Amino acid sequence: MPPELQRRAIGAAHAYRLGMDGQASDELARVVGALLEHVARSPALGARLAPLVGTLSAAQARRDWIALADGLEFELPALLR
Repeated sequence: MPPELQRRAIGAAHAYRLGMDGQASDELARVVGALLEHVARSPALGARLAPLVGTLSAAQARRDWIALADGLEFELPALLR
């Protein structure tokens, strides 16, 4: 995982855990943008990320910030290694 992307994902996770939803959402948008760039270059990456993206999206929809933060901080980096 590129260091900048990992830093942003962890930053978003920490902001969600601290209840800073606005800042966390801004960072999440940057993470998603960067991921889209990587997926455009590697469709196989998109296939690996699809289940996690669904899980993260569901966590965000139900406002489960801890589950979203855990996915960003722990699951996403593991998939991108």
